[in-house]
Amino acid sequence: MKENALKKLNTRDMAYIALAVAVNAVCAFITIPATVPFTLQVFGIFFTLEYLGGRRGAIAVWLYLLMGAVGLPVFSGFRGGFSVLLSATGGFIMAFAAVALLYFVVSFFKIPRWTHYLLAAVSLALIYLGGSAWFVYMMGGTIVHALMVCVVPFILPDLIKIVLAFLLSSRLNKVKA
Repeated sequence: MKENALKKLNTRDMAYIALAVAVNAVCAFITIPATVPFTLQVFGIFFTLEYLGGRRGAIAVWLYLLMGAVGLPVFSGFRGGFSVLLSATGGFIMAFAAVALLYFVVSFFKIPRWTHYLLAAVSLALIYLGGSAWFVYMMGGTIVHALMVCVVPFILPDLIKIVLAFLLSSRLNKVKA
């Protein structure tokens, strides 16, 4: 087990977390409207978790979600508030909290680099599952319809965003002080 997973946050950690929250908000603002809006949120979430690691990354993601839940306009379309989380596509946003928890738990263990790719695949599946289930719950219909509307059009773009998030975080980790 890693020994520093629960150490206190220092000023640098807090600055990185604040910047990651801002990056996630900016990634949400870049939106192509649709039934399920096309945003860069997946890129922002995975970049945050890979660059900052499970502990600091999870704190950043949870803080971002908390800010949006209390009404700050940090979600797609400059929206905020608990009503966004309860909308038809709110399940995708809520699933980010579960993904952050997964990365947080994994941060307690020293894992090889290749398992990060497996973790990302499981996390993306978790986002799709949570978002689609919530979509069906809120809108009715079938899970097949939800998958066709909410998942299939996004698989390739989301995989590209995750690859770019991994590449950028890897590059930045090499120069991080």
